[in-house]
Amino acid sequence: MSKAAPTNITLSAIAGIYILAQVIIVPALPDLGIIFLSDYRTIQLSVSAFSIGAAIVNLIAGPLSDRFGRRPIAIGFFIIFILSSLGSYFSENIYIFLLFRFFQASSAAGMVLARVIVGDIYSGSKATVMFGYISTIMAIGPLIGPLLGGLISDYLGSMQIFNFLTILGLLLFGLIIYDLDETNLNRSPNMLSQIKSYPLLLLSMNFWPPTLVSAFSFSIFGIFFVGAPFVAVNVYGLSPSQIGLLLAFIPLGFVPGNIIVGKIVDQFSTKLLLILGSMLLISGPLIALLTSNLYTHPLAFFLPMLIMGFGTGIIWPVANTAIIQAVPSLAGSASGISSALMVITSALSSGFLGWNIENIDPIMGLVGTLIMAGIATILSALFIKSD
Repeated sequence: MSKAAPTNITLSAIAGIYILAQVIIVPALPDLGIIFLSDYRTIQLSVSAFSIGAAIVNLIAGPLSDRFGRRPIAIGFFIIFILSSLGSYFSENIYIFLLFRFFQASSAAGMVLARVIVGDIYSGSKATVMFGYISTIMAIGPLIGPLLGGLISDYLGSMQIFNFLTILGLLLFGLIIYDLDETNLNRSPNMLSQIKSYPLLLLSMNFWPPTLVSAFSFSIFGIFFVGAPFVAVNVYGLSPSQIGLLLAFIPLGFVPGNIIVGKIVDQFSTKLLLILGSMLLISGPLIALLTSNLYTHPLAFFLPMLIMGFGTGIIWPVANTAIIQAVPSLAGSASGISSALMVITSALSSGFLGWNIENIDPIMGLVGTLIMAGIATILSALFIKSD
């Protein structure tokens, strides 16, 4: 591998920190509500505020990287992440805390840049394989993040989560400096000429269907990580570390989905793979609804979510390959716009659930929202052009 091509570990780390920073606080939400004297519907905004900040970052990080290069944009946004993680720890009230959580979303630039860097270096099925490999390593974040957050909360205190993220941000910053050389060798001459090219992207039917599939399928993470802790505490009476352990079921399914799709991508069309992934995605919450009505054990609800994660694992590499290859000259912008829509969809759907879950049956509310996201994913996949 040439020095210009960063290692897969580097790409996975800068992409995965966004997801880790989002989910690591989820088991601690009830405790953070106590610390900041806030009810659940307010403290869960720390997830939604993070997602809204990520949407803004996604909109600007991709185009900026097309114009100025991938490396300087990565450096700038990760400096913001380090400072805002430290600021979250020192927050004196809920409003300052939510503000710093908003700025912590600067880590979302890593996901945008990792996607477009893969597009800079690879093409075709090789890009899909690389996306699968990277997202498999990325899945370590949501796999261990909730459990790690729960353990830190139980043994060190919930606010120590943000000290942990500060240290992790410093380590990743060093990795960027050392390993992330520039891969954008055809930069846009100026932002204006780039903006003038947007209609080519925004009117492309190669761009919108996979973007919508990616957005709706990704929203299940936000929905689940907002609703599941409430279900775990109020239905099953679980502790933060127990919640963190059960939240790992989605990424446990996500990993084999990524591995398998890398092996079969050359055998099936993009459309067929996305439809298959969408069907598996929606099957998880449907089965969970059935089994949780038959059995009272927490696993009756959480275990079927493996299937939902497996379906999403199939979708992610395939949809991302289609997105960055829709208009190759605007790969960074395509990655940014699609990522922004992805996190906006997640923020709105999870925010809606979080705002209402205290007033409805928790399991029905969570499952119903997941099923609606699954239906939207299937419908979007039907508009994918056949290969």
